[in-house]
Amino acid sequence: MLTASTILLATTTASCIALLMRNAKLRADLATARHEADHDALTGLPNRRALLRHLNTLLADPARPVAVALLDLNRFKEINDEHGHTAGDLVLCQVANTLTALDLSRAKVGRMGGDEFMIITDDGMQTARINAKAAAQALDAATVALGETNFGCYASLGLALADHNEVTAADLLSRADAAMYAAKRRGGGVKEWHPNIGATVATKRPKQRRRYR
Repeated sequence: MLTASTILLATTTASCIALLMRNAKLRADLATARHEADHDALTGLPNRRALLRHLNTLLADPARPVAVALLDLNRFKEINDEHGHTAGDLVLCQVANTLTALDLSRAKVGRMGGDEFMIITDDGMQTARINAKAAAQALDAATVALGETNFGCYASLGLALADHNEVTAADLLSRADAAMYAAKRRGGGVKEWHPNIGATVATKRPKQRRRYR
């Protein structure tokens, strides 16, 4: 016959187990929510929010060399318009997989949105240049097959280095953006920012499409 103390112990034990399971589920749900808040749903890469937070953290150290490469796919709009968003999504995922597989040195890779990706290099221009060129070459060789049609992942990259002379994340991204448009004008590849590049592309670039905050 069960005593009152035995019943109480069993009830308490069951309650503790239920509480532990509930807490474990809450922790798992919280971890999932945090991951989803900082990662792109399509590619699984860090998203714009995570990238900008990481960049601002690096820029807070005035002695730390930081470089940014903005990557924009060539002819991506035509792929979407002619073959649909399924083809476009496949290309974006292939770009993400290609960049991740490179395991770039001291770099964080993510998707800013649309067909725009970013590589943040926590090092000087030499390492950033190597990373950007490796990304461009890998994407030039990458293709996606949909039925009998193959799509390329060609991209234009703009590269900019923080000189830490009161340069904000918005300043650095604006420089990389200008360099990227210069690269796009010449058909792709990597273009490095220089002080006069803005005047070079200002009259020929499309209306500004992004705001970096």
